[in-house]
This record gives sequence, C-alpha cells and structure tokens, in this order.
Amino acid sequence: MIETPAMAGVMLELRACAPEKNRFGSWRIEIDRDLFGILNAMITFGRIGTTGRTRRWDFATDAEAARFLCAKLHHRASGTRRRGAVYRVIDASAIAMPLIETLLSVDRSRERATP
Repeated sequence: MIETPAMAGVMLELRACAPEKNRFGSWRIEIDRDLFGILNAMITFGRIGTTGRTRRWDFATDAEAARFLCAKLHHRASGTRRRGAVYRVIDASAIAMPLIETLLSVDRSRERATP
C-alpha cells in the first residue's frame, strides 16, 4: 500500500515567465483543513501582479487530496510544451518539498540559459 502524506498545510507557489512570448503566469495552491475537518484545496492563478482567479475543491481523505495535487503538478510540468514557459518554484511549505522533487520536472537547460 502506498503511504499518503498528511496534506494539511501544503502551500506551493509557481511562476512561469517567457517575456519573448508575453507569458507571465502565477499559480498557487494551498491545502488545509477547515473547521469541520474537511480538506480544502484553493488554487489561485493568473498573470503575475494581478489578483487572479481562485477556485476551491473539497476532499474527504488525504489520499484524494494527494491525487489531486499530483495531477495538478503534472499539468504544470507540461507548461513548457503547452505554453512555452517553464514553471519554477517561488515558495513552498516544508510538507510540499518531497512532492515537488518527485513530481515537478525542472528544465535544467532553461535554468542555465537565464542570467
């Protein structure tokens, strides 16, 4: 059986910048429990510097929240192919770090190319 980490307290902020394509995206996810013990995931996305849009999802178990987060991180990792910009980690909670390392691919060649 796969061990599911406790998802409460996960916070992750990513940004994708490609000035040559006028792409400046911001993406942030926060997963925490509400007063009733239900896990809530809130994703805020939009152009860097704007308020952006926020969507919310509820989960009954940590496993459901972990699957949701994995799916969203895989989608963000495909940002290079879809939008032409690499998503980079700006801020993350300690709980999110192991998930980032295993799920979010980093384009090393683009990192070296930027000053």
